[in-house]
Amino acid sequence: MTTQTKKRKKWQLSATFFKEFKRCAMACKLKYVLGLVPAEESDVLRVGTNWHSTLEIMKLVIPCPACSANGGDLTPCQACNATGIQDPLVAVVDRLNECYKEVPTSKTREEWLTERAILLYSLCGYNWRYETDDYETIATEVEFNLPVLSPATGRALPNVTLKGKIDKIVRAPNGVPCIDEHKSTGKGVESDSLFWSHLTLDTQTKLYPYAAQRMQLAGDLEKYGIKASDPLIRTVRYDAWHKPGIKPKKLTQGDSKKFVETGEYMGKKFEVECIFEDIIDKKTGEVVARAILNGSKIAGELMDITNGAKAGAYQIRETPDMYGQRLLTDIGERPDFYFARQEIIRTDDELKAFEREIYNMYHTIKFMSNNDTWWTNEAACEDKFRCSYIPICYNRLDVSNGTVPEGFKQLAFARKDKDHGNQTTDNSSS
Repeated sequence: MTTQTKKRKKWQLSATFFKEFKRCAMACKLKYVLGLVPAEESDVLRVGTNWHSTLEIMKLVIPCPACSANGGDLTPCQACNATGIQDPLVAVVDRLNECYKEVPTSKTREEWLTERAILLYSLCGYNWRYETDDYETIATEVEFNLPVLSPATGRALPNVTLKGKIDKIVRAPNGVPCIDEHKSTGKGVESDSLFWSHLTLDTQTKLYPYAAQRMQLAGDLEKYGIKASDPLIRTVRYDAWHKPGIKPKKLTQGDSKKFVETGEYMGKKFEVECIFEDIIDKKTGEVVARAILNGSKIAGELMDITNGAKAGAYQIRETPDMYGQRLLTDIGERPDFYFARQEIIRTDDELKAFEREIYNMYHTIKFMSNNDTWWTNEAACEDKFRCSYIPICYNRLDVSNGTVPEGFKQLAFARKDKDHGNQTTDNSSS
């Protein structure tokens, strides 16, 4: 596999950059140096992004501050999807409707709308779970772009910065500010789960307090009421959502019949439009049962019907919204299975060690770039998730000089580098 590239002159490093570098240096190069990413967004990334987006909308005040700052013109507003935020939940529904209005070729309609239902009904459960919160939000979307420092001298290194965006800074009930970070995960979030133990090693929950302390000491957080003389920010309140494992299912024949008769499912009333056909006994001419025909609908969605062996018996499969209602019921019965928050406190020694780690990783990255000797980690190819770059690495594809293989696209920063004949920027993000 040939991937020789020109030396990079400037670097922007982030939590995700470091995470990918630790996982596999070659994957890091392909993504953050050559700018190659899969043409189709992964399910995990899309769901995580959309979950974060819904939480962002829910925390907006009324009316939408972005629209207000723009003189009430809703057209370009990305924050509220041109709704004006009269009701945050309505704005969330509008945003999700926009995100899921077109079904991609890789998904069925049911799969696509089920993903939407997971986000919407999980958000409803989240709002119920955390209806009251003693933490006061004092800053949102706090961006940083800080020089990398030499641990020995404290001086800034040239041509390299740490870049990221802190979701929220909140003030705890004791008055001390801390960082609020939202994450979605497929792992269990119970208090004794290894999910929490693993965060001891997590890069992001070290980088963000490290960056926040540097901004605080420089006076950059005074506009949020955080002074350099205040206790230093060292805590991350990690807000985790355990993505549902339950899937849409078929109702039993008995429950299907009851639902058709009442329209009620998991405490919610659905509009049911059935097309019936009488089943007539050929000998007596009497109606012995009624069959439901294709074309019947539940709240506008076509009913998925499986006929039973007995005349007039049938099973109905949950629509995405029926599934969402069952999910919401499950959340109400066991909220701690789906949602959890824990505080991660970083000590001075941890953050000093992390500063040295940043310094060492940067010099390793720079050395590998200058010599074009990026190693591969074969243990990561099919570890937990199948690596996106397997088609490139397994087939030894030449992706040097801006070649974009089938199934991939190139990010804007890499296209800009190619157009200018050099590599001077890196569009890495947190």
